[in-house]
Amino acid sequence: MPLRVRGPHAPASRWVIPELIGHTIVTVLMLISLHWFIFLLNFPVATWNIYRYIMVPSGNMGVFDPTEIHNRGQLKSHMKEAMIKLGFHLLCFFMYLYSMILALIND
Repeated sequence: MPLRVRGPHAPASRWVIPELIGHTIVTVLMLISLHWFIFLLNFPVATWNIYRYIMVPSGNMGVFDPTEIHNRGQLKSHMKEAMIKLGFHLLCFFMYLYSMILALIND
């Protein structure tokens, strides 16, 4: 059975650049607005996203190259990274929600 190269990983690859841009913009905005804790929380993740995008080998289709994931057995590491990102985004969501509610109450 041949491996579908553009199969289930195409939607994941489509969101890499918007995630990279959005996370970098949020990080820079937190730096500009002097929210140091949130900036320091976001900076390593933004740096990791930029590093992963820059370090894609020249023959690969992108960060989520299906042939590389299946050939080298990288599926476990990609799943681990996805779960860590999910936890990070959930933490950020509740922190931002708390900050918004606090700002609305204080006004």
